[in-house]
Amino acid sequence: MSRTAMRSVSSSTTKLIRKRLKFALRFKKYMKKLRNRNAVCRSYGVATIVMALCLFQASLAAQAGGATSGDAMYPEDEIEINAEATEPWYNWFWPLGDRVEVKTLNDDYVPFRTESSPIPTDRLPARPELAVEVGNGFLDTGKLDEGFEVPIIGAVWQPRLWAYAINRTAFQSYNNGAPGNVRETEIANRLDLFVNLQLTGTEKLLVGLRSLDNNRPDKFTRYTFSGRNEGFNEELNLGLETLFFEGDIGSLFPFLDQAGLKPIDYGFTVGRQPVIFQEGILINDTIDAVGIIRNNIPFPGTSNFRVSTMWGWNRLDRNDAGRDSDQNMFGTFIAADTHLSTYNLDMIYVDDNARDGLEADGFYIGASAIQRLPFFYGISTAFRVNASFALDDKVPSAVGGSVVGDGVLLTAEFSKTVKGSDDIVYFNPFLGIGNYTQAGREAVVGGPLANTGILFASPNLSTYLSELNPFIVDDVIGAAIGYQAFFDHGRRNLIMEIAGRKDLSGNGFDSLGFGLQLQQAVGQHFQFTYEAFYTLNEDRDDGLGGRVEMQIVY
Repeated sequence: MSRTAMRSVSSSTTKLIRKRLKFALRFKKYMKKLRNRNAVCRSYGVATIVMALCLFQASLAAQAGGATSGDAMYPEDEIEINAEATEPWYNWFWPLGDRVEVKTLNDDYVPFRTESSPIPTDRLPARPELAVEVGNGFLDTGKLDEGFEVPIIGAVWQPRLWAYAINRTAFQSYNNGAPGNVRETEIANRLDLFVNLQLTGTEKLLVGLRSLDNNRPDKFTRYTFSGRNEGFNEELNLGLETLFFEGDIGSLFPFLDQAGLKPIDYGFTVGRQPVIFQEGILINDTIDAVGIIRNNIPFPGTSNFRVSTMWGWNRLDRNDAGRDSDQNMFGTFIAADTHLSTYNLDMIYVDDNARDGLEADGFYIGASAIQRLPFFYGISTAFRVNASFALDDKVPSAVGGSVVGDGVLLTAEFSKTVKGSDDIVYFNPFLGIGNYTQAGREAVVGGPLANTGILFASPNLSTYLSELNPFIVDDVIGAAIGYQAFFDHGRRNLIMEIAGRKDLSGNGFDSLGFGLQLQQAVGQHFQFTYEAFYTLNEDRDDGLGGRVEMQIVY
């Protein structure tokens, strides 16, 4: 429909429109005849408002009449109604991102799109190849290699070797106003290298290196213009950051069940790998572990019920960023998919005897419900409760509180897609009670509040940390509210956020922050990120910083 579409309405509706328009015009003409100038001005404004209301009601009547009446009209009864008149007053700036038309299903035949489609506008963009591709390409099209059957176990392997790298370089300046902090202005770099040996669709071996950092904020290769360690800082690292194998027992050893009737379809993983549960609130670390998972367990009222267990024996980072081999982590993780929600219940026990004369054992539990509420304007929600319990000594932590604390963290997430676009508006509140700590936290990531918003998250690159304090040392309440706009068919996005935390214990401080983040994709291998923030802090200096980052994936 054009912007000035012609709509036909019933004769009764047309008479109503004409009657209201005549009334508005007569009222406006009468008010002009008043002799008192001030009265005229005021009355003219009132008349204009009345006329606008009549037009608005007339447009509603026309829309209703056009939808319900099938009566034909004479040409003189057709009224041209500009579609812009029915648009809301804020339509010129809201939504902020690109307008996206909601398309209905097409009954016409649509040919499959490929890179060589005959019509240029229907062609898919060329697939960006990885740095190394041996065997079938990553997400490539065409005929798959036949592979070979492995003797004895009977599995058919189709080996593919893929290697790629993610390089991040940033110029950044940061000071969050914390006592004792100095402004760090630097050029920092992070390089992640990955080699993936894919044997089947379920079996793979992944090796990862972080060659230019040692996984601590002050251990990145960088050049510091101003700060604690000015000049060039080299942190070459050849250690393995990731090395694990994962697969499915039934797929890896098909000779155990050639008829396909035995319940041996258990997934497993073993090696050094990232472990993240409850969006990183419960644990967000890279550890040496072995895990087993069982999917599709029959359970009433669910479409999928899964249970996994894990034992970790090395590299568990505690709340003081300390790491030692004399730690054991045992976890059980349960998830259930229902018609409305996905429920998760995760439990972790840590046996920590790494400190001389002190023990830092702890028990951690987290529960969540994730759903989209169709009866509440389609708002996407997530509700989480996480708790930590210190079972032994209260070992002090460098970030405040204890290595293992007694506390509870309640979080919620509310988000809604803005009508007419892909933009998202979100509101994420939280309430911390006591000294909540995570079971494991990698030193460069944010604390348990990292997923609340961009102002609580860390970019995981050198000394540029989170803008607001992401840790729960004592009773605190807060929230993040923001807007994410998408442009250029999703290749550019902008996040604007306001976040704050209010101390409830009397031992902390209040903070209010304002943040911006702009990301832009360039070609198929580059992404540029621009960030800036300002924080208002009680009883300490305000925080101010910004950064520009170039990320290359190849």
